[in-house]
Amino acid sequence: MRRNSLVIAALLVASVAALSVAAEASELTSAPEFAESKAICLRLGGPKPPPADRPTPAQVQALKGCSSEKLYYGVGSQRDYVKARMCAFIEADRADDEVFSGRAILMQLYANGLGVSRDPDLATAYACQIEGAPAEKDARVLHMQALKTKPEHVDYCDDTSSGLAAGFCQNRDSNQAAGSRNDRLHAMEARLPPASRALYAPMKKAFNAFVAAHGTGEVDLSGTARAALMIAEEDSVRNQFAKDLDSLLIGRWPSASAADAQAADAQMNASYHKAMAWAGDMDNPTTTKPDDIRKAQRAWLAYRDAFNRFAAAASDASADAVLARLTTLRTAQLDDLVGDAP
Repeated sequence: MRRNSLVIAALLVASVAALSVAAEASELTSAPEFAESKAICLRLGGPKPPPADRPTPAQVQALKGCSSEKLYYGVGSQRDYVKARMCAFIEADRADDEVFSGRAILMQLYANGLGVSRDPDLATAYACQIEGAPAEKDARVLHMQALKTKPEHVDYCDDTSSGLAAGFCQNRDSNQAAGSRNDRLHAMEARLPPASRALYAPMKKAFNAFVAAHGTGEVDLSGTARAALMIAEEDSVRNQFAKDLDSLLIGRWPSASAADAQAADAQMNASYHKAMAWAGDMDNPTTTKPDDIRKAQRAWLAYRDAFNRFAAAASDASADAVLARLTTLRTAQLDDLVGDAP
């Protein structure tokens, strides 16, 4: 499992619900500063795509279970804008049309002229139907209309300004980056020394458990940007893992002595105790609690030991060098958690 996707989904759904309730309660879309975009949406009405652009019943059946996001961005396969369009129509017709599906993908296809004729008005009509923060929606509608005189490649994320949308965009970007990272990992796994292969799977399992504990417990999850922050942090840890694995296998692991490893351990312990005190401060508004840090630390210790066993079989790197490197990285995570707190 690449990340705790159920947690990510729950955070995004909760943010959507909170945003919808707030918008309904305050009727922000009636604010005078949005009069121009509101008039544009009223003038255009609902989207009226060419009937020939919609999928036939046979195509609907053939695309059952499709994802227009994956087809549009080429996640896991080649990009296919024609199938992305057909799939997006299927998704848009459902009541559960979500970000990076249905209307958002159709907006991008017609705005950019990908597999269809460019149609800024049609793209704008779809932009009018995409839920989001009022200021964000206003900017997106005006952006689509500006394409009439200034054509450019556009994306849903160009006009995001809310923490909620940032979460969706971060998740989209993460999904795309994961594909190339996983390809690199698979290539590295294929050249593992035979003696280390049996140790790789439990090490990777321990690593994934640590990433999940770190992402859900050691990232502040208050505010609508919580999903974006969590995804970004987990991706940062996974990217570092891929770089370190490559360094290990090509013989470029940084050297370190026993004294270096001991110093790194002492520094980590100091940072750990500081983070525990910080999280336990009743005046600290963070969602991170001492139990979260303790859980992540235990998961990291299990990962550290598993990586050390794997490294001993997969490389010539010394145990002290492995411990010093991993411990230094963990210390940086704990220090980043506390930030500038005294």
